[in-house]
Order: sequence, then C-alpha cells, then structure tokens
Amino acid sequence: MLARWPLLVTAGLLFAASIGIGQFLTKWNDLAPGGRVGRVVGLTCGSLAAFLLLFGSTEAPPLSGDTASLQWQTSWEQAREQSVQSDRPVMIDFRADWCKACDELEQQVFHHPRVLPELRREFVLLKIDYEDRSESTKRLLKRFEVVGLPRVAFVSPGDVFLREPSFEGKLGVDAFLERLETARSGSVAAPAKRGIGHRLSEGGLLATLATVFLAGFLASLTPCVYPLIPITIGVFGARTAESRGRALALSLTYVLGIGITYTVLGLLAASFGTVFGGILQNTWVLIGLAAVFVLLGLASLGAIEFALPSQLQTRLSQTGGTGYGGALSMGLVAGLIAAPCVGPIVAGILVYVAQQGSLWLGGLLLFDFAMGLGVLFVVLGTFSGLVGSLPKSGAWMDGVKAVFAMIFFGIALYYLQFGFEPMTAFADGIWRAVAAVASG
Repeated sequence: MLARWPLLVTAGLLFAASIGIGQFLTKWNDLAPGGRVGRVVGLTCGSLAAFLLLFGSTEAPPLSGDTASLQWQTSWEQAREQSVQSDRPVMIDFRADWCKACDELEQQVFHHPRVLPELRREFVLLKIDYEDRSESTKRLLKRFEVVGLPRVAFVSPGDVFLREPSFEGKLGVDAFLERLETARSGSVAAPAKRGIGHRLSEGGLLATLATVFLAGFLASLTPCVYPLIPITIGVFGARTAESRGRALALSLTYVLGIGITYTVLGLLAASFGTVFGGILQNTWVLIGLAAVFVLLGLASLGAIEFALPSQLQTRLSQTGGTGYGGALSMGLVAGLIAAPCVGPIVAGILVYVAQQGSLWLGGLLLFDFAMGLGVLFVVLGTFSGLVGSLPKSGAWMDGVKAVFAMIFFGIALYYLQFGFEPMTAFADGIWRAVAAVASG
C-alpha cells in the first residue's frame, strides 16, 4: 500500500502555517493591509491542508505493476456465450462518459495490480453504456437494478443475477476483492446490509460519526449558538428545575427536538440522493458542488449572508415555554434559528448525504450532528452552576468559523479533482510525488 505519511505531514504543516499566518482572532476590518494578505494566505494554506487530509484518505491509483488494458465485451449476447463456454461469471460495468467516479473505479480498482489478474482469469467482462436508450439496454438496466453510477453487477454462468456481490458506488481494493470472491462462489442472497451504510461501517462509520459529532459540538461554539445557551436553558426551565434529574430530562427533550428537525432534513436529502444519485457524478454537477462549498466557506467567514428572513427568525424565537412541551418545541425550531452559523455546516453534511442516497445513514448523521450541537445544552442545563464559569463570547468564535471555512474550501478542491481537468492532473501529480518520496 502506498504510504500516506508525506500527505499527512504536509497537511499538518500547512494547517499550522494557516493558524500562524491567518490571525483568525482579529476581525477583518481591524487588520492592517499586511494582515489581510496574511489572512488570505492562511485560509489558502488551511484549505489545502483540509484537501490533503481528504485526498490522502482515498484509494491511491496504481502507479506501478501490470496495468495493461482489460478485454471488455460490449455485447450482452457475446458475453453470455463466452461465460457459458468458459464457465466464468460475467462482471457488468455500467458507466457513462460523464461519470468521473466510474473512471476512478476503473483506474484505481479494476487496474490495481492485486485486482487485474483476478479479473482477467476469473471473469468475463462487459461494459454497458448507461446512456444507451436501446430496448436491450433498458432491459438490462431494469434487470440489474441500476439506479445510479457507478454500478457493477455479476451474473453466474447459469444466467443468475448475483445480487450479493453486486454494488453501486465506489469500493476500495480490499472490499472489491471480497465481492469477486463472493461472485465466484455464486452467492445469490439478497443484498442485505450491503448499502453505503454497511460499507461505511466496514471502512469508517465510527470515524464518520465522530467527525460529524465534533462538527456539531464546534457549531455550538459559534456566535449564533453559544451566547444563547444560558438564556435558552433558562426559558424552558432547566435552570429552575426542582431536581437535577428533571433538569437533565428537560435538556434532553430540548436536544431531542433539535435531533428530530435535523433527522427529517437528513431523510429528505437522502431521498433526493436516491432519485438523482447518478446525476451527482456528472462533471458539471461536481463543479457545481464545489461552488456550493465555496459559498458555504464564504458564509462561514461572514463574507455573504446565510440567514432566515428576520420576521421568521423573530416568530421562531417566540416558540416554546417552560416544561417538556416547551423544551421540545424550542428544540424543533432551534436549528433554524441558528441557521446563520450552523446552516453552512448542515448544508455541507446534507450534500454528502444526498450523494450517498441512504435513508438510514442520512437520518443517523444529521441526528448525530444534533447531539454534538446539544452537548453544552445538556451539560449546562443539568449542572446550572457551571453557566457562570463559561468562557465569555469573543473573537475566538470567529476562529472556530474560520476552521469550518477552511474545511469547506478543502472539500471544494476535493470535488474539483473529479470534475475539473487541471485539478485531476494536479491530484495525479500528488500521488506520483508521494510515491517518489515514500520509495526514496
């Protein structure tokens, strides 16, 4: 496996440089001209650091070994005939010219030195154009349950659709080799727990949940949430509750309301992704997503407004009252009131959820974010004596928002590597440089 330590070290150095140069605890209008230049340079370094951390976690392309072209059939009838004659299963790769993830799957996985011999020796390979509107292709798309791209399906020599090893999306080398082994065994079981959520649980669901939870906690430190915590827990009665148990129950009820609101948003985003998942692989859509994250980064910096209409915010802020009903109703609208600060973060998670298209994952991640956002509400609502020891609101909150901005800009660069040719070449150059450093 290609060593990733050069990427991690570089990312760490760039992030340290961004903190040292950016002066993020000083407001933009208070910076001298040289300080404003430093702020831009710091944001650039931090964005590159976030990009390298994301980029370094992906599967490295094969830079050595046997990468000669595979022999692909383009006719279903010919592939079936060859499968029967050679007693080998068929692997069908559904793809389209606009699908960058399909290209990535082929280059990084199909042509990997560990995968290539298996495909050549054990399978008949067939490519199907997703954009082909012929009746025969439409039948294949329906039979093999093609919703989005990439989509890989396996068929036994006896013409049985092997659902268990078939998959949608991009797998790493190890997970793909497991699918090949299952396809060789001829397993036809239903694809239970084989969606994106299962792949995440195998390759990092806990890490994803921890990251989203931390994002929620950091969001509670932003200027739209943090200063309101003492006021909010006083309104629904946690600070005046007759027992610590009731204070805890009220605080949890309030956070549950936040969780319900965000879970519904996650389910809606996942439903959107299920319908339009294939569209999200289009080059122009990927560039559009990069632009969205740039806007989210600018919103985190306060360069553009990301807020609900003032009249709606006023009406929402009047919702609630003491007791469990008041705590729940306040929680249901709390996420909307905090939109100017947490909105960009939530929107970034929603874009990710829409790409995955998994309902349960969408609900889980947004509920997880809400729990992170509610940690301080629960702790301070239960132990009201701690409210007086809270750090005062100040410029450090702008530093928190700057960190989110750099993360959003880094994600934008990550999407551009799939949809923008210069960034694609740049990404390939990074892997080659890493390989040279790691081997030398």
